[in-house]
Amino acid sequence: MSPLINAVTAVALGAVPVPAQPVSVSGVGRIVLTPADADGHPVWFGVRGDRFWFRHLLPDGSLVARGWAAVTCLRVTGRVAEFTAVVPEGVGPIRNHAFVVKIIDGGRRPDQVAFVQASGGPERPPTRCFDLDAEFPGRPRHQVLAGGYVVRGS
Repeated sequence: MSPLINAVTAVALGAVPVPAQPVSVSGVGRIVLTPADADGHPVWFGVRGDRFWFRHLLPDGSLVARGWAAVTCLRVTGRVAEFTAVVPEGVGPIRNHAFVVKIIDGGRRPDQVAFVQASGGPERPPTRCFDLDAEFPGRPRHQVLAGGYVVRGS
C-alpha cells in the first residue's frame, strides 16, 4: 500500500487529527429593541474579525451612542456565534464598557441577535466567552430587520 493511501486511511479512521476549520462571524444588522431593553430604539451591530461596532438611536433618529469594541473571545457552534467585545480604555465616554453578544445565522430565515451590555463598574469587564442563555437567562432575541450575518465554523 502506498504512503498516500495509508495517510488518507489514517485520517479517515481518526488516527490523525484533522486541523479545525477557522471560525468567524461577520456582517452588519439592524434590530429594534423591545420593552425589555429600550422600546423602539433602532440599534445597528457590525462585526468582522476582531472588531465590533455599535450605533444606538432613539426612535426619532437622534444618536444615543456609537463606537467600537475589540472582540476578545469568539465561540462558534454551527450557525451560532457568541462573543465578548470590550471597549478599550479611553475610547468613548463610558468606562469599563463591554458587550456579550449571541448571533444566530438564520440561513434563509431572518438572523437573530441577543446581547447584554456591561458598563460603568469599577473593574474592567471580563474578556472570556459567555453562554448568554445560561448566564443571562431570559434575554430577548431580536430579529434582524436589515442586513445580516454569516457565521462559519465547527
